[in-house]
Amino acid sequence: MKGILKSLLVVCLLLSISTYFSGINVSAATKVSKTLYVNVDVANIRSGASTDYKIVTQLKNGTKIVAFEQFTNSRNELWYRITLPDNRTGWIASWLVKTTVPTKVLLNAPLVSQLPELPRGCEVTSLAMLLNYADVKVDKMTLAKQVVKDPTPYRKVDGKVYFGNPNVGFVGDMYDKSKPGYGVYQKPIDTLTRQYLGNRVVNLTGKPFTSVTNQLDKKKPVWVIANTWFTKLPSSQFQTFYTEQGPVKITYREHSVLVTGYDSQYIYFNDPLTNEKNRKINRTNFVAAWEQMGKQAISYN
Repeated sequence: MKGILKSLLVVCLLLSISTYFSGINVSAATKVSKTLYVNVDVANIRSGASTDYKIVTQLKNGTKIVAFEQFTNSRNELWYRITLPDNRTGWIASWLVKTTVPTKVLLNAPLVSQLPELPRGCEVTSLAMLLNYADVKVDKMTLAKQVVKDPTPYRKVDGKVYFGNPNVGFVGDMYDKSKPGYGVYQKPIDTLTRQYLGNRVVNLTGKPFTSVTNQLDKKKPVWVIANTWFTKLPSSQFQTFYTEQGPVKITYREHSVLVTGYDSQYIYFNDPLTNEKNRKINRTNFVAAWEQMGKQAISYN
């Protein structure tokens, strides 16, 4: 009998500990009927009202959901219980949703084509669009001259490519595609932007894509690095440059655009290569391309 009692006590203790750390007691949930919208790029739906629970699925930005229960767990976090499209139920954190219909933001930023003068000048051309929107009158050719260059010459030895580092400066020839060249990343562009906007510059590199949409909400376009396919690239599209600072993984699909808007399904941008104003691409694909290229983004206040 004592053994049975001990076993029961252990089970009760384990259940209590589990309940404490998971922060949920379903019987304490409150019945509600709330229409909500996912307010992040991808929201994790969990099996319980805590991040301790496993992820059962994910929902995209702008997805409409209806909560039928809400619960505040032991961490004082508010969670909503929802019905999924396959009739399963799951829990979503309150900070991942909003109660209003997702809005569309679209800015009227000037369009500048990089061609024919700058076949590799997408980065400075996109910057020219951003600066002109900020009432700084500067052209792409001036920026092409001013951006820092990495003068390391192109060499190929034993199958390895030795070239410049786009984190240091523009690599290769910007004006002639018959000559070796690549492009430039956010650090030299940040430096150049500060010559015109000073401490107004906001470098969003490394932050989630919601930082980009937050800038758009403030009516400020955002310079970014993505790729010409505007989706996540296969590994076959990448290679390595061996630079003075060490190996750098690059893709010749690299591309820079000026992001001008968003809605629940699309990202809108001025494309200096195709010369399209407010071109739209599937939001999930665009964000995946941007993330793969290191989440590089620059804007201003």
